Amino acid sequence: MRNGFTFKNQHSSEFNVTVKTKSRPIRPSRKSYMTDVPCRDGVYDFSSSNEHGREFYNDRIFSVSIGVCADNLEQMQYILSKLSLWLCGSGDLIFDDIPLIVWKGRIIDEIIYMPENDGRKAMLEVSFRVEPFGYCIFDNSGPVLGDVIWLNSNIPIGMDVYYSFSLSGNGTVNFINCGDRPISPVISVADANGKIKFTLGNKSLTFTAKGNTEVDFEKHIVKCDEKSVYISGEFFEFQPGSNMLGVESQNAVSLRLTFTPKFMYGAVFDDVDWGDDDA
Repeated sequence: MRNGFTFKNQHSSEFNVTVKTKSRPIRPSRKSYMTDVPCRDGVYDFSSSNEHGREFYNDRIFSVSIGVCADNLEQMQYILSKLSLWLCGSGDLIFDDIPLIVWKGRIIDEIIYMPENDGRKAMLEVSFRVEPFGYCIFDNSGPVLGDVIWLNSNIPIGMDVYYSFSLSGNGTVNFINCGDRPISPVISVADANGKIKFTLGNKSLTFTAKGNTEVDFEKHIVKCDEKSVYISGEFFEFQPGSNMLGVESQNAVSLRLTFTPKFMYGAVFDDVDWGDDDA
């Protein structure tokens, strides 16, 4: 499959090379935790025996072949020198044929080139180690001018309105995870004053804060204007689709949820049920 890619904010076309994808797994391998017990058929699989009740996954390896052509050996070495600086370290990786997905990746292994035609042609084999899942190029605020969006995509205009809520006290908000992987968002609480409790399913998180407060479910921290914050319960994940988040508060609160949708492979919004506009 021939297509270009962007790595560390530079596109492969800037180097006048051709790119062919060699291997791009559409899903990562599963992390397995198994125990072989004597006098029992088979094994015990503990892969889902964790606080989130789900399986976890390994990084993926994406491999591409890069073809380089030059008029002479001197020009070839010049291009290779530029490529050597570009194809190192880590950064965002975006393939032209799935432009809505950013892979967090890094170059692995050495890059060897095989010269042909008296040094005027070369082929490089490059491998990226990427995180198990891809991130959408935009967060839940929605796409911005310049983002590549397919026609008839199920992405509402003013997407951010679905993630701002005002409650006079206790209530429930419908948090829509528009990706297809579990995520851990940041919930901002404006002018918090007292004890607040978030509940999702059978899990809950309680904290006492004052002033503007951020609850980071990824980093497992609560930050507010005051240094001391009382926390009890557990941080939890939000599953794909609708999540009915229970909120208990002694006072009126305004909530804002921030996250970047995560996907198994491509960013597909067709099955997202956005519900009513007054969410």
